[in-house]
Amino acid sequence: MSRMKKRSLVFFIIAIFFVTAIGAPVLAGEWDDDSQVTAPSMVGDFLVLRPLGFLATVLGTAFAVVSLPFQRGSDQQELARQKLIIEPGEFTFKRPLGQLPD
Repeated sequence: MSRMKKRSLVFFIIAIFFVTAIGAPVLAGEWDDDSQVTAPSMVGDFLVLRPLGFLATVLGTAFAVVSLPFQRGSDQQELARQKLIIEPGEFTFKRPLGQLPD
């Protein structure tokens, strides 16, 4: 591995640690009171939870499509669609920034 690639990899890993350190206190707080949305909770939501929600939506869609032929004989298609596609999609795209559902 070239020296430039190693430095880029180290920089990327350090950047991930900093983003995680910034978002960790946000995730440790109480989420019961929806009226107290703070700037750190919005930043943590935007940097950590939204990308993870988007990834969950994409992977859930892929799993739902791949498992579709196996679900044809049962009544699990709607449940798989709800749990693998709709719920992660609503968590990612319909929820106000900085708020988590109860």
